Amino acid sequence: MPLLLSSAGMFLDGYSLTVIAFAIILINPYFHLNALGSGLIVASIIFGSAAGALVVGYFGDIFGRKSVYVLNMVIFVVFSLVSAVSFNFLMLFLSRFIIGIAVGADYPISNSYITEIAPQGLRGKYLAFSGLSFGLGSIFSSLVSAALFPFGPEMWRFMLGIVVIPAIIVMFLRISMPESARWLNVKNLGNKIYIKGMFSKVHIKNTLLYSVIWFLYDIGAYGIGLLIPLIFKKTGLISNEDNALVTSLILFAGIVSSIAGLLNIDKIGRKGLQLTGFIGMAIALSSLPSVYKSLTGIILVIFIAEIFNSFASLTVGIFPAELSHTSFRSSAYGVSAMMGKFGAICGVLIMVFFVKENKDFGYYLIGILMLAAFLLTFFLPETKDMELDVNL
Repeated sequence: MPLLLSSAGMFLDGYSLTVIAFAIILINPYFHLNALGSGLIVASIIFGSAAGALVVGYFGDIFGRKSVYVLNMVIFVVFSLVSAVSFNFLMLFLSRFIIGIAVGADYPISNSYITEIAPQGLRGKYLAFSGLSFGLGSIFSSLVSAALFPFGPEMWRFMLGIVVIPAIIVMFLRISMPESARWLNVKNLGNKIYIKGMFSKVHIKNTLLYSVIWFLYDIGAYGIGLLIPLIFKKTGLISNEDNALVTSLILFAGIVSSIAGLLNIDKIGRKGLQLTGFIGMAIALSSLPSVYKSLTGIILVIFIAEIFNSFASLTVGIFPAELSHTSFRSSAYGVSAMMGKFGAICGVLIMVFFVKENKDFGYYLIGILMLAAFLLTFFLPETKDMELDVNL
C-alpha cells in the first residue's frame, strides 16, 4: 500500500506537470497571451516545485515523511480546483505555482519514503516504479486532452481540474500510511544533521554531481518534453486532436522502454542506464533541426529521444535517494530536485523562445548539455548494491 500511494502521488504529479503542454494551446487565445505569458504559465508549476522540493524536503527530515505527505496533497487538491476556475492570467499563474509547491514536495518525500521501506535487492525497482508512475500520468494527460479538445475552448479548465477527484482519494488514503521506521529510528537517536550533512566532506562531491546532473537533465527533458505539442503545432501540419494522440504514442513508447529499464535496473545498475539515456538524448535532440520541416521526421526523432529519455528519467532521482543518509535524505533529495526544476524552468523558457522564433540553436544547445550530463555521470558511484546509511 505505501508503494502504491507513493506512486499514485507521482502519477498525479506527472499529469499536472504535463497537461499544461496541451492546455496552453487553448489558454493562449483565451487569455491573449504573448510568448512571455505563455512561457510563464507553462513554467509556473515548475517554479513552485523548485521551492516545494527545497523547503518541504527539509521539513520532511524534521517532522517526518507522513505528516508532510498528507499536507502537500491537501494543497494539491485545493489549488488544482482553483486553477480550473481561474478567470485571469494572475490567478492561473499563482494557483499553478502553489500546485507546484505540492508537486515539488512529493519528489523528496515519496522517494525518501520508498528508499527507506524497500528491500535492498528491490530498491532500484521500487524507485524506478515511482518514476514510471510519473510517466503514466504524463500519458494520461495527453489522452484526456485528446478527448477534451473537440468540446471547445473552455476545455482547458477540465484538463486542469479533473485531477482533483483521484487526488482526494489519495489524500485520505495517505492518512492511514505508517511513518518511515528508519526516520523514526534516526529521530529517536537525536540525529539532527539535516542539510549540513549533504555538504560534509564525505557527501559534498556526490551532492554536487547528482544535483548538477539533474539540473542538466531537466533542461532537456522539460525543455523539449513539455513543448512537444507546441513543436508539432508550429509545423502547421497537424490538428490539436492528432497532436495529442501522437504525443500520447510517443510517451507510451517511453513507458515501454521505462518498463524494460525498471526490470533490469537492479541487475545492470543505475549508471549504465543513465549513461545510455544521456548519450541517446544528446544525439537525438541535436538531430531535430535537420528534420524540422518534416512532420514524419520530427515524430521519429522525438520518438527516439523519448526512449532514451526514459532511461535517464528512471535514474536521476535514484542517486540522491541512495547516496544520502536518512537524517538528511529528504533535504538532499529536495536540493537536487530543486536544481532539476531550475533546469526545467531554463529549458522551458529557452525552448519557448526558440520554437516560437523558429531558431535551431536551442536544439543544439540542449544536445550539448545532455552530453555534459553523460560525462559527469562517470564520476558517480554505482549504488545498486550499496547499503543505506553506511556513512555520515
